[in-house]
Amino acid sequence: MQTQPALDARRRLLCSRANADRLAHQMCEDTALPFAVVRTACRLQPYRVVRATETSPQDAVELEVVAV
Repeated sequence: MQTQPALDARRRLLCSRANADRLAHQMCEDTALPFAVVRTACRLQPYRVVRATETSPQDAVELEVVAV
């Protein structure tokens, strides 16, 4: 069984949930459109930020950010 190498500290920061949340908030503020943080199965991109309207029922939405 082959193990995957540990992620570099910079990669861990970029891949973090906190970074995805921050990016979603920033994009929502900049555009006044709703954005969502979606969990993925990819180790190098465990979270993806997309427009909330582009999510599907199969997506694992972790957070949705809307402008008020």
